[in-house]
Amino acid sequence: MPRTATAEAPPAISPHLLDLRAMLRDGAKALARFDVGDLSIALHRTEDSVFAVVRRASGGGLAVRAAFVPTAFDCAVVPPGPGEAARLRLTSAMGDHVISCVADRHAVECLRVTTRFTPARPTILPFAPRDLYPLGTNDDPLRAQGNVEASQRGLNTALLYFRIDEPAFGNILYIQNLTASNDYFRATGTRPREVVGGAWPELGYALPSPDAQADPAKVALAAGEPVTLSETILVFRHQAPPHERESARQFVQMLGSAYDLLDPPPVAYRDWLDRAERSAHDLSTAPTATIRHYGHRYVHPYTGAEYPDIMVQMSVITALHQWGRWRGEPHPLEAELRAGLRKFFDDGLGTFRRYLPNVGELPPSEWSIDYDSLDRGRDDECQRRSTSPRRSSASCVRLRSCWARAARRPRHAGASQLASRPITDGARNMVV
Repeated sequence: MPRTATAEAPPAISPHLLDLRAMLRDGAKALARFDVGDLSIALHRTEDSVFAVVRRASGGGLAVRAAFVPTAFDCAVVPPGPGEAARLRLTSAMGDHVISCVADRHAVECLRVTTRFTPARPTILPFAPRDLYPLGTNDDPLRAQGNVEASQRGLNTALLYFRIDEPAFGNILYIQNLTASNDYFRATGTRPREVVGGAWPELGYALPSPDAQADPAKVALAAGEPVTLSETILVFRHQAPPHERESARQFVQMLGSAYDLLDPPPVAYRDWLDRAERSAHDLSTAPTATIRHYGHRYVHPYTGAEYPDIMVQMSVITALHQWGRWRGEPHPLEAELRAGLRKFFDDGLGTFRRYLPNVGELPPSEWSIDYDSLDRGRDDECQRRSTSPRRSSASCVRLRSCWARAARRPRHAGASQLASRPITDGARNMVV
């Protein structure tokens, strides 16, 4: 879907939206209610779904589909667990759905709705509609107006950042915690690529279904084994700023609030001492970890690939140095790598270059994949060379070094200066 969408033209709708619209119009009795800040949340059911309907007294709101059960089901309110505001259990021939709601009010209002499913028998779930509907005047989703500012791309964070302008409900950050549903994705062989999106006013998460050509025995959910079908996190701001800068600031803040609602991973012991020893051994002995130039040893940026650059060398040397101080004796690889740093220093420029002097003599396959970023500078020559062979970028490295050098007071830099200069000083002077 486009990153920005408006709802000015009459939208195409699905029967699922009409079902929700009818339930809201008829004023169905809520199964449970609770509040968070200035928001009120009511849990409702239809023939095939359970919704959490979020409203603000001043007007506007949204509906979140907490569960989709395409068969007859019974719904019961059960005692909430620790930290929960409400909990429902849905029982059907498919199995049991448990919906838990957590309300949080620290800096801003937040809501988390988690749905877990335990199949009664091996089950392949069918298509499920999207789960998010902005509500307009009189709870009508067809009368809501607003903008979608950002949505999931590829396998990135499954989020939707949007605003409801009419009624003036404010900014909303919607996040689907895909990590919680890993067991579902593994069992069904599905991937959550661009599963959060939609077209206004039917937005949100569409649970991926197994390939229709797949062997049912290999993509069915096992009987009796619970899986998380969705974990929806919503963060609310009352005011939707009219300009992009403030909207971006709110987005970052709301993202931090959503992070607080993620369950931390279980504590697991890791033998970091053993891992450090093994890592140093592999770095020292693996033939694809290092390469020799000018009689010195250098670390590859990637395993057996790309040309050594100053950033990688300094990062590894610093880590080895700190580790050596902790263990009480330096690791031999530190001194070996330090010995080759001098070749990165350009006496004429008085600074470190990114690459060794022989970089222009190497075939393109050994250039860094980041070479193009060096050509996005202020110099017209570099910009012209962004379309020329990679070898031309070597002179651009020198030009960028000249810019950095010109911004500093000229000073003599010789071998004695290099010997006394700490590694961190070289990192500051390094041109990227």
